[in-house]
Amino acid sequence: MDGTLIDSGPTILDAFAHTLSDLGLAVGSREELGVFIGPPLHEGFRLHAGLEGQDVDEAVRIYRSHYTRHMHKAPVYDGVPGLLDALAAAGVPTCLATSKREDLAVRLLEHKGLVSRLTATAGADLADRGGRKAEVIGTAVRRLGEAGADTSRVVHVGDRAHDVEGAHEAGVECVGVLWGYGDAEEMAGADWLVDSPAQLSDLLTGLTGLPLGAHVSEAGL
Repeated sequence: MDGTLIDSGPTILDAFAHTLSDLGLAVGSREELGVFIGPPLHEGFRLHAGLEGQDVDEAVRIYRSHYTRHMHKAPVYDGVPGLLDALAAAGVPTCLATSKREDLAVRLLEHKGLVSRLTATAGADLADRGGRKAEVIGTAVRRLGEAGADTSRVVHVGDRAHDVEGAHEAGVECVGVLWGYGDAEEMAGADWLVDSPAQLSDLLTGLTGLPLGAHVSEAGL
């Protein structure tokens, strides 16, 4: 969702900066804080802030307090509503697969008018369990199936390396989008790369025949 549907980076970075400051930790530059965008919160605070145990839980609590007050300020990327509408019109089912707590993600997407455009949603539970990317992709596939969708071929869309890794661990293909917070080098393991929502729409509505590893651009493959 973050970096794919919604440009939530500035809001997320502000929340992490406030959290680290409240905990008396070094905040670092915006670029340095960028490593926190994407992974589950507990994992991010362990890996990138060196926290353990109850300190991680406290960091997550502080972060949530900051983030939920300001999350609605994050804009939807240009072209995303049209992308979801085009996929629905083409009969392509879609499911949110986010490491965020699902209730917060759904609340934000409802505010942005996107939930009704999705077939299903999947995310971490209220205790932040199940947010590891491969797990949440598995949940998304299951919920698509429960909604009556054909899940014989599933493609995960994301903007960070953990999206690629999670998709491959879950046994599905992956499209890396380059309008988010990762670049082509970070997304090198993706099956396809796209530069815009319009290109993603073209790719997902006509996957048959496109070579794996293609970078779909304005000029074509």
